[in-house]
Amino acid sequence: MSGPNRIDIDEQLKQEAIIFRNGVNTDFWDATKKLLLQLKEAAKDTLVIIDPSDVSTISQCQATAKVVDQLINAVEDTARLI
Repeated sequence: MSGPNRIDIDEQLKQEAIIFRNGVNTDFWDATKKLLLQLKEAAKDTLVIIDPSDVSTISQCQATAKVVDQLINAVEDTARLI
């Protein structure tokens, strides 16, 4: 059995882009994005005050900031596909 072909994948991406576009144009996305950005800022603030030897917390804060950026970019980039 073969996997999905290119047309199926393109159609699926188009449908997802429509869903994301509708979602990005809402107050819900604005509130969600604001909360995500607050989470990122809290992680960055923690980096400023954390003991430099606390490598675990430093890496967790860096990962949090990176994931927030990736999530926001993934949603907004998908919405731009249409």
